[in-house]
Amino acid sequence: MKKLWLCLGLIATMLLITACSSDEDAHKDDKQNANGKIKIIEYGDFKCSYCKKVESNIIPKLKKDYIDKDKVDYEFVNMAFLGDDSIIGSRAGHAVQQIAPKQYLDFQKLMFEQQGDAEKEWITESLVDKQIDKLSIDSKQKEKIKKDYKTEDSKSWKAAQKDKEQAEDKNIDTAPTVYIGGEKVEDPYDYDNYKKLIEKNE
Repeated sequence: MKKLWLCLGLIATMLLITACSSDEDAHKDDKQNANGKIKIIEYGDFKCSYCKKVESNIIPKLKKDYIDKDKVDYEFVNMAFLGDDSIIGSRAGHAVQQIAPKQYLDFQKLMFEQQGDAEKEWITESLVDKQIDKLSIDSKQKEKIKKDYKTEDSKSWKAAQKDKEQAEDKNIDTAPTVYIGGEKVEDPYDYDNYKKLIEKNE
């Protein structure tokens, strides 16, 4: 009986090691960007109420301490899994990122501020356009963003689809899920966890 329990224990340990190794392998390319900055990747959805907690309580601190100081590279991977309207927000976010990248975090904040019931379709082109109009960019850029996210097979459409595929390929099934330097943040609502992983990778 003791041998049986020993064997079961060894199998469980091996499975745990394999799972950890697989997770590390899946995110081995997520440690740094091309310029050597630590990568922070958040998997989420503008309709996710738990992601809104990260947006409200974590992102302002990250922005002040690291993003604005150009110490890290932050990326929001939009899983777009909470209804058919989620993909509209994802496409718009990518259009902003591509055309007016310095305004992206402002757009992300605005979208979370508009958050409604996740079970209802509240992300409409009309709502998105109003948020784009609030950005500190000229009218030409605003129109380019609006046109791109509404145009089938545009850069933003392709990028939004790539986000969904990335989340699936990395086996992300929970939002929010955050990785720093390729390592998962165990508690995405605790800022100390972010600081520790950033310092670990500096």
